[in-house]
Parts: sequence; C-alpha cells; structure tokens
Amino acid sequence: MGSEQRLTTSVVVITKDRADIIGGLFEALTRQSLPPDEVVVIDNNSRASYVAVFKAFRTRLPLRTFVETNPGIPAARNRGIREARKDIIVFVDDDCVPATTWLSEITQPFYRDPHIGAVGGHVTYFGATGSFVEKYYRADREAAGA
Repeated sequence: MGSEQRLTTSVVVITKDRADIIGGLFEALTRQSLPPDEVVVIDNNSRASYVAVFKAFRTRLPLRTFVETNPGIPAARNRGIREARKDIIVFVDDDCVPATTWLSEITQPFYRDPHIGAVGGHVTYFGATGSFVEKYYRADREAAGA
C-alpha cells in the first residue's frame, strides 16, 4: 500500500431467512487480515429473526443492519449501496466463508489504479461431491485451463 491514504471498506451482505448460516460469514469477517470498517447487512424482509446472531457479533464487528421491504436482490443491493458509508463497497453472499486475506486482496486493485470501478474474485465451492454447482465449477475451471 505504500504511503497512500488507506481506503475504508463497507462489506455489504444481502440476506433473507438465513439467520442460521450467516454466523459463518460473520465469524470469517472477524478473522480478516484487513478488518472491514463497517458491515452493512440488508435483510430482505425475512420471516426468520436475526436478533440473536446480530447480538452475538455486534461487539466483534462494526455491524449496521437494515430491513429492505422491496423484494429481490436488486432492491436489497441498491439499499446496501445507499447505506454504505465507506470508500470501497464490497459485496459478499450470506453463505460465503471468505479466506482471511479476502478483503485485503480485493481492495488492492483500487490502490494500483484510481480508475478501477469494480473488482471480482475467485470463488471456490466446498459443497457435496457431484452437485450441480460443483460440476459447473469444475467445467468452468477446465475451460479456463486451470
């Protein structure tokens, strides 16, 4: 990073009725080598309660939580963008478990080129053998020559 000013990060999570699994993501976010400056959670009008999981992580993560009543991922993502307060907005799914260097690595291109507008990353699926997602992932990797 050198002597440039550190850019701040908003990690935005869209969720709906997944209070039982979002804790895995939150736990991974607590172990990031570059801690997020804020974690903006957009609950897309769940029937399930997130109170317990938010309470468990509120002292460990800079959580900001909102309910978006307009259905669908686009409405929830747009709400996340509106609520984010930091320099870089990073989206992650509620069922992901990012590696400890994920946030640090995904922010690096923004330091290398001030004209960068968006960055994507590699996703690895650790699901059951033979699943549709695994077959797609493997076919995509083979097509890329990996």
